[in-house]
Amino acid sequence: MNIQAQTTNLTNDIKNLITTAQEKAIRAVDYQRVLLYWNIGKRIFEEVQGGEARAEYGKSIIKNLSNELEPVYGSGYGVRQLELMRQFYRIFPIANTLYSQLNWSQYKLLIRLEDDLKREFYIAESVKNLWSKRDLERQINSSLYERLLLSSHLQEFILELGNGFSLVSRQKRLHIDGDDFFVDLVFYNRLLQCFVIFEIKTHKLTHQDIGQLQMYVNYFDRVEKQDFENPTIGVLLCADKNDAVVKYTLPQNNQTILASKYQLYLPSEEELVKELCKELQEIEIVGGEK
Repeated sequence: MNIQAQTTNLTNDIKNLITTAQEKAIRAVDYQRVLLYWNIGKRIFEEVQGGEARAEYGKSIIKNLSNELEPVYGSGYGVRQLELMRQFYRIFPIANTLYSQLNWSQYKLLIRLEDDLKREFYIAESVKNLWSKRDLERQINSSLYERLLLSSHLQEFILELGNGFSLVSRQKRLHIDGDDFFVDLVFYNRLLQCFVIFEIKTHKLTHQDIGQLQMYVNYFDRVEKQDFENPTIGVLLCADKNDAVVKYTLPQNNQTILASKYQLYLPSEEELVKELCKELQEIEIVGGEK
């Protein structure tokens, strides 16, 4: 090996060491900030709980505290931030349960979740998948927790129908134009010889939802599909509390024979709507029992 190659290898090794050390240092600082805010929240919580007129007393304490701290330490110690620290301690009262993988920005998102099971789910997924604050926020805003509750049952329903379906993946990760997307359910239908992807939304149907499904269909057709296979089918399920809507994205210009096969092997809109409504009712019942 010549000197230039050795130097290149050495440089790359040292760059990796520097990057790793920097990342560890950042995580350590982030975790210390989390512990600091937890301790501040604990102190405020204990003080406020000791007051007699707790609501008004708490507001006064936090406002006075902010007036003292904010001019010295900045906007991070405003009234709203101090209140978040108090909520932080109230929701996570045991310091040993805090994760060094999560930073304060992520904990602020988690604090706002009222459902304990939902919060635990997003904590576990964030730690397991090394989600950034942006990743966590996007998954919360996309109602991942609720969609997974629905997709767990929908998966069984589709497979019980038979008709050649087999499960390929849940939450299939697609990397498109520098961003990661996750398809809720991906099946392969042996009889139709094509992928069938299901995307679940928990809000009223929008044009953006349809465009996203079409993007997923295009991706599978261009990246996953083999030449001998038929074009991908997309199914969009909108499980809104007031309405359940099913939209199919079928291949354009399909032949009549192929179209008839779709009707023969795919679940009908009526079947899917009925199943969605049943699952929504069960989820609402469980939620009401908390």
